[in-house]
Amino acid sequence: MTITTIEVSEDIAPAIEQIVHDFGFSGREEFFEEAIRDKVLELQKKSFITGSNKIADKLRKKSITEENILKDFGKRKY
Repeated sequence: MTITTIEVSEDIAPAIEQIVHDFGFSGREEFFEEAIRDKVLELQKKSFITGSNKIADKLRKKSITEENILKDFGKRKY
C-alpha cells in the first residue's frame, strides 16, 4: 500500500470526524480510502460512458443501427 498524506481544511475536519464516528469507520484512513475508491470508480464510469457515447455518435453518423449490428453479428460463424 502506498502512503499518502492528506491535508484537509479546518472547516471540514470536524465533519469528517463526525462521519467517521456516525458511520462506523475504523478511522479517517478507512474513510479516505473508501471515499477515494468511490471517486475513482465514479470517474472510470464517466469515462466509459463518454467513450460509449462517442462510439454511438459515430455509428449514428454512418446510419448504423443496433438492428444492423445484431443482424451482422448473427451472420458470423464462430
